[in-house]
Amino acid sequence: MKNRIVLLVVATLVALCLMSCSREAPAIMEPIVLGEVMMNEAYSRGVPDTPDWVELYNSSSVAVSLTGYKIYDPGGNAGSKPKKEFPADASIPGKGYYVIVVDTPDESGFGLSSGGDEIWLEDNTGTVIDYVTITAMSETQSYSRIPNGSETWQLSNTITRGAENQP
Repeated sequence: MKNRIVLLVVATLVALCLMSCSREAPAIMEPIVLGEVMMNEAYSRGVPDTPDWVELYNSSSVAVSLTGYKIYDPGGNAGSKPKKEFPADASIPGKGYYVIVVDTPDESGFGLSSGGDEIWLEDNTGTVIDYVTITAMSETQSYSRIPNGSETWQLSNTITRGAENQP
């Protein structure tokens, strides 16, 4: 009886191991562990005078250079258009914010869909450090982490570009 139980456990472990071994890349994205720099608020209802933007937040107490960082939408993720690079001199202060306008006329600019969209953020090594699917919003709303830097995203009726997010 004991031998049968041991054999069953071993067979189960071997089966699980074999099922987890694959030569193909996984179809789903692995969870992203938030670091010091993350997307913190997005606004997708831009117009020419106030275009779409994404706010980054630095949860550390020291400034971080954004040189080499990139932000993009599904087109950039699929490679059908370029990823938007942050300016070479861009940095984000400790416990501070940096807002990047994404709806720009250059070839790497992208507008966020007011009906919902996806946004990726890469660090200077090309590692995806943040990802969010934003929801539809009105002209008076943004999609924000509340509180700042948390894992919880929600629609906010107070747009707080470059400042602490409010519900």
